Amino acid sequence: MKSIYLSVFLCILFCVGCGKSEKSGGETAATTPTPASPAAPPVDKSTAGAITGTVVFKGSAGKFKTIDMTQDPSCPIEPQTPDVLVVNNGKLANVFVYVKDGLGQFTFSPPSGPVVLDQKGCRYAPHVLGLMAGQPLKILNGDLTEHNVHPMPKNNADWNESQMARSAPLTKSFQHPEIMMPVQCNQHPWMKAYVNVLPHPYFAVTAQDGSFQIKDLPPGEYTLTAIHEKLGEQSVKIKINEKETAKASFSFAAQ
Repeated sequence: MKSIYLSVFLCILFCVGCGKSEKSGGETAATTPTPASPAAPPVDKSTAGAITGTVVFKGSAGKFKTIDMTQDPSCPIEPQTPDVLVVNNGKLANVFVYVKDGLGQFTFSPPSGPVVLDQKGCRYAPHVLGLMAGQPLKILNGDLTEHNVHPMPKNNADWNESQMARSAPLTKSFQHPEIMMPVQCNQHPWMKAYVNVLPHPYFAVTAQDGSFQIKDLPPGEYTLTAIHEKLGEQSVKIKINEKETAKASFSFAAQ
């Protein structure tokens, strides 16, 4: 009889031991860390290149109806030339130029410093601008009249906010990429700007002489795109070698 009790006791000890072993093994498996995915490579500025170029305009720019601002006595009295088509000696200003494709392996954090959009003379300045997703947009009102800032996005949250004369700046941001987002003033219907939101810093707006420059671009092959509010969009393929400044040009014609 004693031998039977001893056998049962040993069997129980064996089962308990096995249960602890399995539990311990399960806990170990559950706490094994998952290998981290490799971080996106940083841009090596010592090997980076650049793109410079010019946007030209062919044909006659024609004549646009001047802007009459006399409905608001705080705005300029003289008729104003619109910013729709700014051509100087055959060169086109206010064209947004950006890298559209080719940066898939890189990720970029937005700068903490803001991009400024001013309202002066009852006009937006600049007429076209770019910033990164998440970067602050600081909106000023240097006029002696109230403005109403109203972006009209497709990919971002809509908002519409009044800004009193010479009041504190508005600070906003856009979280998603979007090209040529119109911004209007509901108080002054002739006021319009275009905001471009990018996931990277490789963009530029052509100056009065049609020139642009994009710096610190890693070597690679890219699609470079130029877009104008009235004349549409063009793209070219471009290759950047180490420490190279490549040249690109675009030509728009009257429509």
